[in-house]
Amino acid sequence: MLRAVGYIALSLALFLLFPPRTEAQVYDSAYMAKVRDTVERYYRLHPRQKADKEERSFRAVPLYGVMYTEETKFTAMGGFMGVYRTSQDSIVPMSSVGAVAMISTNLSGGGAVTGSWYAPFGRFKIEYSARFVHSPRRFWGTGFEAASDPSGAGSLTARRVRGRADFLYRHAGTLLAGAFAGYEFYHAVEISAPSAAGMTPVRTHYLTAGVRIDVDTRNDVTSPSRGVFLNVEQSLNIPAGGAGGLFGRTEVTADFFCPVWKGGVMAVDVYGNISTSGAPWTMWPEAGGDVRLRGYYQGRYRDRNLLAAQVELRQKVYRGHGVAVWGGAGWVFPSFGGFDIKNTLPTYGAGYRFSFLGIVLRLDVGFGLPGQYAVIAGLSHSF
Repeated sequence: MLRAVGYIALSLALFLLFPPRTEAQVYDSAYMAKVRDTVERYYRLHPRQKADKEERSFRAVPLYGVMYTEETKFTAMGGFMGVYRTSQDSIVPMSSVGAVAMISTNLSGGGAVTGSWYAPFGRFKIEYSARFVHSPRRFWGTGFEAASDPSGAGSLTARRVRGRADFLYRHAGTLLAGAFAGYEFYHAVEISAPSAAGMTPVRTHYLTAGVRIDVDTRNDVTSPSRGVFLNVEQSLNIPAGGAGGLFGRTEVTADFFCPVWKGGVMAVDVYGNISTSGAPWTMWPEAGGDVRLRGYYQGRYRDRNLLAAQVELRQKVYRGHGVAVWGGAGWVFPSFGGFDIKNTLPTYGAGYRFSFLGIVLRLDVGFGLPGQYAVIAGLSHSF
């Protein structure tokens, strides 16, 4: 009976509180990894009887719900996330596969498949993802100045297809290193904004190859209280038709977690996404979302390069209840020569946390420049 109640609670959490930020974020493989970790943790905390047989079976929970965001309006989504074992050794992490599809009243929609597979002895891992997104959005153009003009909003309808596979070597449970390959197609079907006159290209195809290193010493993936997570990726992006030229990209994520007093954790996130001059605007990073620069319409601020940093204090209050406050800043800029400290995007806010059955539910209110804010409901911490 208790197991059934726990399963229902887990399902409701995933059904109703799956982060409703944007469809691109819902499809993000890093976020789906958080969902996978939550499912895996639930099964670890609530083992089935006859574990020797059932531990190796495929187990899944459905994901579905209705949500609302400024970007997508009312959205219906559905899918599943499943975990399974490829080894009898319980030290080897569980493999996973998931799929999700969604459609909204503003005609956004798409679908994705994502997962990870561990070799039987746990040394090698393959991560994979594929997604399609059709998204009509508000569009200000590119660069800080265009996005800062409140009267400059137009519209952009885009279709994006992404696929990626990472082939990684796992060492001592803390180090992942390897290579990845991917494909990305972007088509700006319709574009209109005062600053978008003559914007090209509108259709790009890219093949990507790169290397990746992860160092992860966190004591818990879902709700860390100490440790470090470092991810470094270097890629070469090769045009495969359409417009755009050859360009390189460096992406770095560094997260630090430290207990400061009883029930309190200080979390620091530093992020950089830097591309060479050949990168077309269709491949540029976008500020906003539910991870960093919370408080901004995702995609309003976009440029060739993005830097962001934030500090968040997480405090447990009573049993599973907790609060969080954060502050930080970010910058979008065309090149380091064009970097201007005056074009800072501040971010700050506060949120509520509730932990149960190995799950962290959150509700955040984030603020940016005057007149810009966002309400974010989600599963797991932002980072």
